[in-house]
Amino acid sequence: MCIRDRAGNARAAYGERIAPGAPALDAQPGAEALLRLAPALIADGHLVPAAAALPLYIRDKVAKTTAEREAERALRAALVQG
Repeated sequence: MCIRDRAGNARAAYGERIAPGAPALDAQPGAEALLRLAPALIADGHLVPAAAALPLYIRDKVAKTTAEREAERALRAALVQG
């Protein structure tokens, strides 16, 4: 299995934005694939202390920020008072 075959399921969230002809894969990243990537990432200087290690996500926005919710609330209130 190729590493890119285990790269995630971004197509489900971003299907229409992914280039035509890109492989259609429905996979979740697995430990085996991540371990295959590690030597090259370490060699390229991407090693960080465990406390600083954070996952990178490709995903749709799943929630609004507090500021966005407050702005919408204020807009609705302004429209009602109109």
